[in-house]
Amino acid sequence: MAECSVSVQGSANQSIIITGDHNQVGGAVEFRIPLVRHHTSIRRRRSRQVPANVLDILSAHNKALSLQGRERELTLLNEWLNEDTDISVFAITAPAGSGKTRLAIELCEQAEQHSGWAAGFVRSSDLAELARAFKFAQANWSHSLLLVVDYAGANAQALAQWLDALSQLDEPENGTRVRILLLEREASKEAGWWHTLTGSALGSDQARLDLFTQYEPFVLTGLSDITARRSVLCAALNAAQALVPHPNVSKVPEANEQPDFDSALADTQFGNPLALVMAGILSRDMSPRAALSLHYLAAAEKLAQREIDRFYKCFGEGADATKLAHCLCFHLLCGGLRIADMRQTLSAELIAMGWHTPSLDKELLALQQAFPPAEDGDETVRLSTTQPDLIAEAMCIQLLQSDRERSLKAPDILARTLEYGQEQAAAALVRLLQDFASPVSQPSAQQAQLLQWTELLVEDNQHNPALLVLLNDAMPLSSIALAEIDCKLAMILCQYSRNQAEQQTNEIHLAYLAMSLNRLAICQSAIGQRHAALLSSTEAVELNKTLAQARPDIFVPTLAMSLNTLSIRQSHMGHRESALSTAIQAVDYYKVLSQSEPGTFLPDLATSLDNLASRQSDMGQSKDSLLTMLEAIDLRRKLVYSNPDTFLFQLAKSLNNFACFQSKLGLHEEAFLSASEAVENLRMLNQVRPDTFLPELARSLNTLAKRYSNLGQYHAALSTALEAVELRRLLVQTRSDVFLPDLARSLNTLMACQYKLGLCEAALLTGTEAVGYYRTLAHSKPDVYLSELADSLNDLANRQGELGNNEAALSNVIEAIEHYRILIQQQPDVFLPDLASSLNNLANFKSEVDQIESALKAAAEAVEHYKILVQKMPDAFLPKLAGSLNTLSNCQSKQGLSKAALSSVLEAVDHYRVLTQTQPDAFVPYLAMSLNNLSIRQSELGQDEAALAGSLEAVQLLSPYFFECPQAHIKWIANMLGNYFRNCKVLELTPDVELVGPIIKTFNELKQE
Repeated sequence: MAECSVSVQGSANQSIIITGDHNQVGGAVEFRIPLVRHHTSIRRRRSRQVPANVLDILSAHNKALSLQGRERELTLLNEWLNEDTDISVFAITAPAGSGKTRLAIELCEQAEQHSGWAAGFVRSSDLAELARAFKFAQANWSHSLLLVVDYAGANAQALAQWLDALSQLDEPENGTRVRILLLEREASKEAGWWHTLTGSALGSDQARLDLFTQYEPFVLTGLSDITARRSVLCAALNAAQALVPHPNVSKVPEANEQPDFDSALADTQFGNPLALVMAGILSRDMSPRAALSLHYLAAAEKLAQREIDRFYKCFGEGADATKLAHCLCFHLLCGGLRIADMRQTLSAELIAMGWHTPSLDKELLALQQAFPPAEDGDETVRLSTTQPDLIAEAMCIQLLQSDRERSLKAPDILARTLEYGQEQAAAALVRLLQDFASPVSQPSAQQAQLLQWTELLVEDNQHNPALLVLLNDAMPLSSIALAEIDCKLAMILCQYSRNQAEQQTNEIHLAYLAMSLNRLAICQSAIGQRHAALLSSTEAVELNKTLAQARPDIFVPTLAMSLNTLSIRQSHMGHRESALSTAIQAVDYYKVLSQSEPGTFLPDLATSLDNLASRQSDMGQSKDSLLTMLEAIDLRRKLVYSNPDTFLFQLAKSLNNFACFQSKLGLHEEAFLSASEAVENLRMLNQVRPDTFLPELARSLNTLAKRYSNLGQYHAALSTALEAVELRRLLVQTRSDVFLPDLARSLNTLMACQYKLGLCEAALLTGTEAVGYYRTLAHSKPDVYLSELADSLNDLANRQGELGNNEAALSNVIEAIEHYRILIQQQPDVFLPDLASSLNNLANFKSEVDQIESALKAAAEAVEHYKILVQKMPDAFLPKLAGSLNTLSNCQSKQGLSKAALSSVLEAVDHYRVLTQTQPDAFVPYLAMSLNNLSIRQSELGQDEAALAGSLEAVQLLSPYFFECPQAHIKWIANMLGNYFRNCKVLELTPDVELVGPIIKTFNELKQE
């Protein structure tokens, strides 16, 4: 293959020149790819030192404000530039307004300060050309290159082709380097653009994967330094004041000058640089404190309306206002009109809206003046759009909603923008939905309308798969608000893949059908369609098995992945045995794969072992689950040793799960150590990348709080639970649609910790807050969150009952039972255990208020349900049956059914004796409690000697656990001692001083403390 050359020409307006024969007949071919160089002054729309309007302050492309608080990130990126690797890809993800683009522009400027580097942004329209241009084996490089691709998610396929071409190049001999920086809002290895580039999707190439510097993108964190926030705010205010001749006198308070201002500035939303700049601009016309009181979306809406007004005033003279507004809206929605066909496009759009032979001269002139293209553009380039995206999105919403006809026809308008703008329009629409339609904690009419438009867009285009693929590929990875739409898209596209596979039964179509089914299963599960998700996942596995039989080298990894997914779906449906069997199959495949390619498949093996451990635990195979988790953790530790930056996070997650399994076995000290190590690792990771690891840190802190509580360290449990709640409150402020369920779960943990310390009123308030959140979630997504609402009602009822508020407890547990009876009609295997647990609680509460007959009925029903469950899965449900027999015995005793009560508690004791043989640490305390109950029942029947023997054995069994963890067992030991003393008194015997003396001494010490 002939040698080619890669050079850079031009000074301010630079282009990459790639020449060579490229296996073409007829001589050399030249490709000229322009670099968009935002870091040079010639790129800016205006050359004045002061921007002409506030959007020029907001736009990262103009560099109107100096970069603040990003020294660490720039150091990291410069180290990446200087690594020895010849070609390397690095990705940055962060929410809108976090400063990704501004950071990349600064990096480009710093790179070009070093001799031999050329840097700039590559336009989306040029990526396909780059892929064609780099199809050669060797090249002479004139420069090292830093190439930035913004909106990487909208260009995944073109990026994959380009990176595949780069991966085939020989290493340059002159020491030049190629660095590719990808920017996007979010990424996941499981789906979406990052999966397309780095996952095991059909057609991926290991050589391409080797280009990436790390397995997961770097997540750009918010500005945590309050000093840096204040500097950004001041700079934005000063720049805004410089735009007007006589600005209002407005000044940002100094640190500690106004405590309420400092508190507002510390709010989580102002970790986002864009939110700070918007507040600074608005501070010109209102007080800085008032500007900080606005939610950042409200600030964006204010600035958007100002920009619309400015557009009409500066560029709309003589134009039809309605027509001009529609042209502006269409231009922004499609991601920018192409200059070459803008007249034809807008004419067709206006005719579609009902205009007849519309004149466009004034409207086109207005758009060209307001949105001039880059100076280095050619005839394929688009007009620029409003920056930043958040303001453009707010403008689109206001333009659509301000005109009745546009609002009614919005779904059709959106469809036409997608047809025209393709990936860029899809990305723009989804960004708009993420920013303005997602928060579920504060639902609004605007959010409902945006979602309705999108739902109609999908429904009206069911027979236009190309358009729906565009939208599907741009959808976010997780969003409660968009989950229904995401599932509808997945369902339609899955049916399309099925039709394709039926028409042309070949390997490629079957593989894509399997992938579509796997994605559909995930989407269905996310909206609570668990049975449908199971069917989809099952079909995906069957297809992958067929494909793997014919081509194991290609499709066994996909089969293993789909088996893991199926196992989770089976578990969600209560099919525990099947879930376990499927998880074992996945592990077996990954073990074989990891032997031949450990670097690729060991992480997947560890993940599948995590899943297997969960399935074993569901079946009551606690020891097996512990051994499986140990194997997974051992693999994680080996992976961390070789690559800590990549695998420490996964180790922390496994340790957190391990702590839960250890706790189930009563290994509370060991569980505490595992949970503590998980938190320690995540704190370390969080210092470097908080926006990435904060959610998992909050989850691990929630687990650690429970482990502290199991050890009786209630103060430590409370402080840890409070920290988890505070972190999740911060996360809810950024993405309420994703993190509100997690906050509710942490509040339930906090409630339990508060109760343990006697903070009764606080506990009830916390539990009530959790139930309130679950009501909100269940109202919007009942299939997903009704069960969690019922769980939360149960937890709150338990606390209320323990505090003597039995009426409220009864009301909540009755509501929980009503919810479970509804759920059990759809999925009996899943929710029968929950119903039985709630009935057991109901029996206890009714017994407390002397509603003995109905309490007995509820307890008997709970026992019958548990007996059915034990027949299917004895290891999982025998402990629950034993507990419910204790409740039944108490109710029978109160009803005067003494012999029946004795029979029930004897059965409970027998079950606990069986359980203690295999898991003593987990069940000896419960055996002691049941023996104490047995002693009481025997005493009621005049069996005094048997009663004394039972109470003595109870104290003997529990005392070692009391000495090891006094706070956790103090109530139980006190109850047992009292019963033992009473039995001794009845028989006129002296209590065993050697046994009870140390207990009383420890008890008194605790009382003094």
